[in-house]
Amino acid sequence: MCNRHTYAYGHKLYFNSSIKEKSVIQIKKCDTSLPQDYTHKILFETNQDRNIYLLSPQPLEENSKQWAFIVEDCITFLCDIEKKQICYIEAENYSTQLMEYWLIHIALPLFWTLEGSYYFLHTGSVVIDGKAVLFMGDSYAGKSTMTDFFLQQKYLLLSDDKLATFYDEKSKSFKVHASHPYHRPYRAKEDLGRKTDSFQEGSFPIGRLYWLQPVDASQDIAITELKGIKKFERLRYSTEMDISLDAKERFCYITKFANHEPLYEVKVPNDLSKLPKVYDKIIEHIKGENI
Repeated sequence: MCNRHTYAYGHKLYFNSSIKEKSVIQIKKCDTSLPQDYTHKILFETNQDRNIYLLSPQPLEENSKQWAFIVEDCITFLCDIEKKQICYIEAENYSTQLMEYWLIHIALPLFWTLEGSYYFLHTGSVVIDGKAVLFMGDSYAGKSTMTDFFLQQKYLLLSDDKLATFYDEKSKSFKVHASHPYHRPYRAKEDLGRKTDSFQEGSFPIGRLYWLQPVDASQDIAITELKGIKKFERLRYSTEMDISLDAKERFCYITKFANHEPLYEVKVPNDLSKLPKVYDKIIEHIKGENI
């Protein structure tokens, strides 16, 4: 753990280091315990069969700069947004692997959500022609499977699970930050996945949004544009880090996002042997639309 670093959501993460840069988040082991005045609690749904929640010294609506993210019996993250610092406190079931999983999977997205920097979507994503192509859908819709197939075709990974989106005032457009260099084309608890060299750091304009809709194996592959309330519902469903204190701001963001970015539904037959044809259809659609 000493003085090493990694990349996540457009930032460098330095472990146990004193390096100070604008885009650097310092991660280190705490030399203190959880402050006793952290009494305001926000519960989340059980995640990975663990109880998780936020604690803060004041209601987060009043002050979201300092708070703690607790993974019960595993780890506590003390987060200070102004100092760009996250300290962790080890609990009974702590391990380095679990620390990294909960840090990258939840604590960091919470950090930037409460900071107001990014809006996270639950999506797989790759780079095609210099732009981000996103694969969204319900649970078990095949997001990771589709992302993995595109990686096999030598496209570079942006996200296997969560993607940080933001509105760029300079270009007047929505962009994304690449997530982290871990890919998990399988289901396993508290597992970031395998580190891959097929990962592209950086920020990218959005090229295409696809909603994967599994259908019977006998049905045809089809791509159609979603509009209106159905489009909004799909984007809203794909929201990650959905906490109540910023509901109004998040509604405004997703409305602006929906008005700006087209969303296409892809009917994907439940037959893995047809995945190459789905891939061909998506590439044909992208090239035909000239993203």
